[in-house]
Amino acid sequence: MRNLLTAALLGAALLLPLAGCKDDETTAAPPPPQAITADAIGHYCGMNMLDHPGPKGQIILEGKSTPIWLSSVRDTFAYTMLPEESHEYRAIYVTDLTKAADPSRPDLDLWTEARNAWFVVGSGFRGGMGAAEPLPFAEETAARNFAAAHGGSVKRFSEVSDDTILASPEETDDPGEGGEHDGRYDGGHGTHSRSMP
Repeated sequence: MRNLLTAALLGAALLLPLAGCKDDETTAAPPPPQAITADAIGHYCGMNMLDHPGPKGQIILEGKSTPIWLSSVRDTFAYTMLPEESHEYRAIYVTDLTKAADPSRPDLDLWTEARNAWFVVGSGFRGGMGAAEPLPFAEETAARNFAAAHGGSVKRFSEVSDDTILASPEETDDPGEGGEHDGRYDGGHGTHSRSMP
């Protein structure tokens, strides 16, 4: 009986390090964001990432070292919502606007994990492709301050709905969402030019 108990304890002790290794693999740190280079091309628009103003996105998938580049935060959300795209994410990064004086000209070296970010939705800001753009912030206070100054509501990644992202530009011109403006950032002066039909 004592030998049986000893063997069982020894077997359990040998399995513990293996279980620890498996946990380490599943909770491994995500890869860091990559710098936008001259050859980074937007997944949907097929154009150079640096040709568009505003915040950007990059998605790093399992088994891939090169990110999928997205020319806007809206495109980044769209990628995660479309069933035909791969959802095997290692990381989803968006430009961090926490320190940006102008969302149309952010520091493209500053990134935040989208699933941990705070988004201002409905501020009236339009991204580089002309669609309503959710504006990402690593810090909640910065997002709330921006929304207080420019309109919109603050949401987490999981709270941004498919309807908000996948609607046509005309459908996002809802005054209740702050979309009555064309969203060109005015530097904080409180006016936006209205897009003409």
